[in-house]
Amino acid sequence: MRQTKADGVSVCAQASHRQVFRFAHEAIHQDLRQETVNVTVKVMVNRRVGIASADTLDPHSLGRCVRSALDIAAHTPPQRDLPPVPPRHHIQATSDYLPATANTNPATCVDTLKHLFRLCKGAGADLAGSLMSGADELGVVNSQGASCYTASTIAGAKLVTMYRKLSGFASGVHRDINQLDLEELLKRSLRQSLHRLEPVTLPLGTYEVILEPEAVAELIEWLGSTAFGAKSVEERTSFLAGRMGEPVMDRQVTLMDDGNDRHTLRMPFDFEGTPKRKVMLIDRGRAAGIVYDATYGARFGHPSTGHAMPADDVEGPFPLHLIMAPGTRAVAGMVRSCSRGLLIPRFHYVNGLLNPREALMTGLTREGTFLIEEGKLVGPVTTMRFTQSILEALNHVISISRERRLIADPSTGFGCALMPTIHLKQFHFTGRSEN
Repeated sequence: MRQTKADGVSVCAQASHRQVFRFAHEAIHQDLRQETVNVTVKVMVNRRVGIASADTLDPHSLGRCVRSALDIAAHTPPQRDLPPVPPRHHIQATSDYLPATANTNPATCVDTLKHLFRLCKGAGADLAGSLMSGADELGVVNSQGASCYTASTIAGAKLVTMYRKLSGFASGVHRDINQLDLEELLKRSLRQSLHRLEPVTLPLGTYEVILEPEAVAELIEWLGSTAFGAKSVEERTSFLAGRMGEPVMDRQVTLMDDGNDRHTLRMPFDFEGTPKRKVMLIDRGRAAGIVYDATYGARFGHPSTGHAMPADDVEGPFPLHLIMAPGTRAVAGMVRSCSRGLLIPRFHYVNGLLNPREALMTGLTREGTFLIEEGKLVGPVTTMRFTQSILEALNHVISISRERRLIADPSTGFGCALMPTIHLKQFHFTGRSEN
């Protein structure tokens, strides 16, 4: 940064390492250790921007990266609303870095997986999935004197159990690998797959649904990418465009983004080095706010909320730490109160781009979808496709659970959702899969 001669300079460096075990049929079929590093240089010269990156810390390569950024800036058009780099400040956060996770013993992981294999075999089921641990570092410095650094660890597992024609799924993530309860995850997956009845095919139509946290997170994260960023509001593809302050969801729904919440995979600053702010997105059903980076903050006359993505990303600011406020119901009570509906643990192949203005999405159910009749789980259901406005669905909330679960992909280390279980009055199913 000091050696780069420009009107403004920002350098963002990321490093991560992952230890991964993938397994199936009582055997580990892949084990690897992966280490990555990336340095991105952003320069501003005469209101022109150049961005270049390198996947190395070699000084010669970094020098070439800087020269490339300056050359790119010389050939790009000037930007009238180009914001300055963030002002001088200092952040150092390492409390989420746990040596026990960063230095996980591979032999211990193997022994743990052997134990899970034995438990699963004893239940008569097969087990597949992955176990992952590692660490992440992020640093940002700029020519105004900003200096930010954070280090963290992460551990996560995905378990799939298979029994006859049924399968089950459970995932978990934690900063501390010793707090990752793999036996509990296995039990959750087995509860979905160990059933004496074969799955039934239901008529298409509208059903009450109880969506567990993984399913809720999938839908809300799509809303995060299509609705809660300043770029989508500016382009009027967001359902929030022109509706700020209006009721858009049921009053039971409160949604926020908070990168400093200790219950999430917190991240104290964004990829521009701006400290993260808590942003209320939906306040008791009303549209309350969106997230900004420096560029879109300047366009909207609003300070950055600390939601900038990497400099070479073109999608604008995103909320990466989505949190839904808890309700008051227990999940078991939700099931008992449902006369006829579906319990859905998770979705897959979701497409949230059908009509972002209406939050219209489509996707498939997967493992663990059960029919509920008169407050009881009566049997598994074959895969069904939904086509549903999530905005409409969240305007018909029956109840929200007090229990919440953290959902995240441990392979990335950035981004998560803290979600409850939600009971919705209506959800439209338009297709099915027999397989």
